[in-house]
Amino acid sequence: MSCARKLCCAAALLLGGCAAEQPRVHEYLDPQTAVTIRTLAAPLMFAHEAPELAANARDYLSLGVVEVDNMGARRHYLALVSWSTINRAHLGAASAPVPERIELTLGGQPRELAPVSHEPRSLGIGGTPFRPASGYVGEAWYAVTPAELRALAAAPSGPIVLLADGVRVTYGWWRGDEAALREFVRDIPGNAGTGPVRR
Repeated sequence: MSCARKLCCAAALLLGGCAAEQPRVHEYLDPQTAVTIRTLAAPLMFAHEAPELAANARDYLSLGVVEVDNMGARRHYLALVSWSTINRAHLGAASAPVPERIELTLGGQPRELAPVSHEPRSLGIGGTPFRPASGYVGEAWYAVTPAELRALAAAPSGPIVLLADGVRVTYGWWRGDEAALREFVRDIPGNAGTGPVRR
């Protein structure tokens, strides 16, 4: 094998190794709010089929997890971002729903959560994590306990149900790195937010 080819192979192996080592969880000091943020590198994705609008049409929810650490006082949030690839204006259809009250399955039981905010800044997060490059509809943020996050990490692919005016819109698992959520939960200190899971 020529020296040039050996170098190409070595470079390919090195680049492959670097790609494989991309972190699943990011931690950084927020330059706008001066608190430490720990978050999933990429959200988990859920989808709702909308065949009445177009073939293979879907609305999506991106589910992200964030820890806000203000000098050791840790708070945890779920971020739920609604987005769509459907051009509803062209079809004359109503926009995709913005999350409000939701139902998750935690520890084998349904749990209803209500948002504490519809934007991250009020929670101490200066950026806008988990928003897609296009198709953004809206978002909601939910305060959760470490116990609830551990229950979610044990079975993250259960459906997310949006609840509004007696209507239930179910989003099923689409794709995501479940191991990233387990890694995030593993690194929550044992004494952080030890309150019980809501019932």
